[in-house]
Amino acid sequence: MNLGVYISTLNEDVLIESVLRPVVEVFPQVEVLDLGSRDRTVEIVSKFDVPLRRIKLTQPRDKKDRNIKGAQWTRIKNEYAAKHDWVFFIDGDEVYDVENLNKMKARFLDREHLRYRVGWKYVREVNGRKQVSDEVFISGAKLYDASRSHFKRAWPREKLHPLKEGLGPRYYEPKKQCDVWCWHGVLLQRSSVREQEARRKKREVRIKQYDTELKWRVVDKWPWRT
Repeated sequence: MNLGVYISTLNEDVLIESVLRPVVEVFPQVEVLDLGSRDRTVEIVSKFDVPLRRIKLTQPRDKKDRNIKGAQWTRIKNEYAAKHDWVFFIDGDEVYDVENLNKMKARFLDREHLRYRVGWKYVREVNGRKQVSDEVFISGAKLYDASRSHFKRAWPREKLHPLKEGLGPRYYEPKKQCDVWCWHGVLLQRSSVREQEARRKKREVRIKQYDTELKWRVVDKWPWRT
């Protein structure tokens, strides 16, 4: 049994070093997929002894194929997943510490379920002040048996589908509790790249949601750094 860890990045120079350091310490097979960063992300990743692949997703030509990027990303993730028995996908703004990565590694070894979820504790920076939300919010499947699952859709929301029917309840990731979590960067990345108007408006909506739905506390430094 082998486990492949894939970190996807897009202008994540604020967090990518903090993401990579603990991952390469715990897992032997790590690859980075860069989706066209224009900041210092690639420069920082190049300092680590990990394979780096740069991918240029096709721009949509008209309204009919506006989700062509999502379709390409789905195909790429499934191609990478097919190289391993199990896969663990991480975004370039999700910071795990070694303790939580070892917990995820134990899930891979015990195989109680065929896929697993993780939790997020959000972090952000507002007006130069670092803020942390300690509540855990459960995200979708991150670690899964690649021989039993594949990505059906990437954006706007990723979905994993079984490759075989009749897998039973063991197929589904546990949802009631989550003892594996990471710090998820909110609006920290992509700060050096001018974004399209539509994306900026979506982020403004998310900012309002974070302000009203989450309880933030100010910290002097990011929690994963000593």
